Amino acid sequence: MSSIYRILCLSHDPAITADAEYSRPEPAIAAIGSGIDGHADCDLLIGRYSYPLIEVGCPPNTGAQRTGQHRCYPHSVTEWVDVAWLRILAAVYRIGDEQTAMLAVESSLNHSALRHWSRERLRRLRDELGIDANEPADQSGEAS
Repeated sequence: MSSIYRILCLSHDPAITADAEYSRPEPAIAAIGSGIDGHADCDLLIGRYSYPLIEVGCPPNTGAQRTGQHRCYPHSVTEWVDVAWLRILAAVYRIGDEQTAMLAVESSLNHSALRHWSRERLRRLRDELGIDANEPADQSGEAS
């Protein structure tokens, strides 16, 4: 089965997809680099779909600077991560224990693409990932 690629805008909450679809990632990367109508100042990613979403790419820091561009470390290629890793990281964040979240991110350095994924970015991508990414559960033990 072939995949399609769509631009994901994380400046919206929840994230939305841009209208265009691409059969390869390179045209999506080029489109982000040259600017997407209506998303000039947005935090943009690339979603790879074989329905459902199976992979997300953080495009290289090339092209016009955008106000909403995620401030990840400079990289010259798109860094892809499987949605399973994003769901695991979101679950760790959901637990609400910052030490566990930091351990997950630090131990993922072998999987450098996870460095792009703050709690907020994952929360905004919750609908595309099919997860519940609300604020951490109350850990006090009291019923609300």
